[in-house]
Amino acid sequence: MSVNVEEITRDPRGEPATSRLNYSSYRLGRAFNRFAENSALSRGVTLSQLFVLQVLGEGLPLSNAQLARRTFVSSQAAHTVSNELIETGLVERGDHPTNRRVRLVRLTERGWAVLEACHAELREHEDRLAAALGDEFGETLAELLDRAAQVLAGGYFGDDEAEAAAISRRTNGIRPRHIPSRLAAARLRADRTAPDSRS
Repeated sequence: MSVNVEEITRDPRGEPATSRLNYSSYRLGRAFNRFAENSALSRGVTLSQLFVLQVLGEGLPLSNAQLARRTFVSSQAAHTVSNELIETGLVERGDHPTNRRVRLVRLTERGWAVLEACHAELREHEDRLAAALGDEFGETLAELLDRAAQVLAGGYFGDDEAEAAAISRRTNGIRPRHIPSRLAAARLRADRTAPDSRS
C-alpha cells in the first residue's frame, strides 16, 4: 500500500539530515568507497583489502596491531585480511628490525602494481570531483577532508584520553563499530575501578 506523502504532516522541528556534516560525510564516504570497491574488485581485491594496501602503500611495513588501528578494524579482522593478501601474493610478512616477537607486513611488487592501478582510477575520479567543486578553498579536497578529520579527532588516532572519555559517556551496552585501543580500554577500566571522588 503506497502512502501519499502530501497527507503526512512534517514535525516543525525537522531538518534535513544532509544539513549535518556527519551524515553528509558518511554519504560522501559511501560514494567514494563504492567507486573504490568497483576499481578494486576488477583486480580481484575487496574494499577491505584495498584499505590495507593503501595504508601499506605509505611505504612503511606495519605490525598487525598498527594495521588494525590504521584501517579502523579489530586486530582479528586485520589479521584475516592480511592473510588473504598474503595468499594472493600482494603482501608479505617480514621481521621487525629490533623486536623478534613482532612480525611486519609489507607490499610485494605485485601488491604495488595493483595499488597503483587502483590509485590511477581513484585519482581520475577525485580530479573530476575537484574540478566540479572549484579551487576556492585553496587546498585539495583530500587536504581539506584530512584537516577536518584532524580537527574533529576522527577515529581518535592515538588520543586515548579522548577515546576513553567518549566511551565513558555511552549510555547503553551496544558495541560500537569502533574497537577501543588497548590503552584507551585500560584507561577506561582504571577510571571505572577508581574510588569515586564525590563520595
